[in-house]
Amino acid sequence: MTLLIGGTVETAARQTTVRQRLDGLDVLRGAAVGAVLLGHSWPGVFQGAGIVGVIVFFVLSGYLITGVLMRDIERHRKVRYGRFYAHRAFRLLPALIAFLVVYAIVELTADVLGDRSKGIIGYTLLAGFGYLKDLPLPFDVSMAIGPLWTLAVEEQFYLIWPALLVLALRKNRQGRLVGWSAAVVVSLMTASVLAMLILAPHLHSLVYALPTTWGLALIIGSALRLYRVRMFSWFSGPRTRRAALLGAAAVLASLMFFPKANETPAFFFIGGPLAMTAAAVLVVLAASGSGRMPQWTRPLQLLGTVSYAAYLWNYPVILWLNHGSTADLPPLVAVSAILLTLLLAVVSWHTVERLGRMGRERFDKYCAARDW
Repeated sequence: MTLLIGGTVETAARQTTVRQRLDGLDVLRGAAVGAVLLGHSWPGVFQGAGIVGVIVFFVLSGYLITGVLMRDIERHRKVRYGRFYAHRAFRLLPALIAFLVVYAIVELTADVLGDRSKGIIGYTLLAGFGYLKDLPLPFDVSMAIGPLWTLAVEEQFYLIWPALLVLALRKNRQGRLVGWSAAVVVSLMTASVLAMLILAPHLHSLVYALPTTWGLALIIGSALRLYRVRMFSWFSGPRTRRAALLGAAAVLASLMFFPKANETPAFFFIGGPLAMTAAAVLVVLAASGSGRMPQWTRPLQLLGTVSYAAYLWNYPVILWLNHGSTADLPPLVAVSAILLTLLLAVVSWHTVERLGRMGRERFDKYCAARDW
């Protein structure tokens, strides 16, 4: 992987400020969503694959979004909150709305998962549109939106992080921001896991989805962006980069087979931090590289491009094809689910997500004309 192994600190620093997309980051996105697809299709085999993929996404998101905020601060000496949240909406809402509308139509007409019979379609839409799936809710929602807890964690993080980042940068206390944020998140995660073990071991799925359980990954990604020049310098030599790439990939690959990762305290306290560290290494390698990825990585790049919609659609597609079961899929059903997921993701990218991109461009021109 030339983009991950080759390159220098100088070219990397220049590249992260000039190019909006890096091939290596798209490959990383593709690998992450590929792990999620494996975890959803064969959960009995790839028991840790789903959360490994999600952790990679969290670290990558922290890096990229903090980069967006930093560029705004550097150019305008502030975060333009309206513009920032509008961009998030243009990026996320079109595909989310399309997904939830199709879900509602399928369940209202065919009731494949029994959600119409249970009377939970409205609650499901509320939790989905409101980014609430990671929180304890006083009502039941459909299994079809189970993976939306990760999107909720991200959006809740970005309600808080921009203001904290601005305050820290004004006082040159970004190191304290990272340290205290990490300490708070780890403390809350520890408290929730201990409470689960002592009071209600059967509520592991609730603790697993809490915003504090994996929030450390977002903070690590943000720290990578804040200290990227230093991080890049640690991986400046080709041999170091190659060894780091192989080591990080091996760690993540092995954690994909971690037994009962979503309910085991050992994964919360050991496997999770290991995955975050390995993901951080891969993000640094991808962001600091130069050149193009080899041709054989092209499928992963393309998958990374449509990864958001693929993540949205895969779980409900599996449930619809497998009669509501989350057990390991028969090979034919698994392949069919993955192919249908990819088809829906490509359609989403070229239709509703394209409309979102067009809307964002027009919004930016409108703001530029008024010097906002």
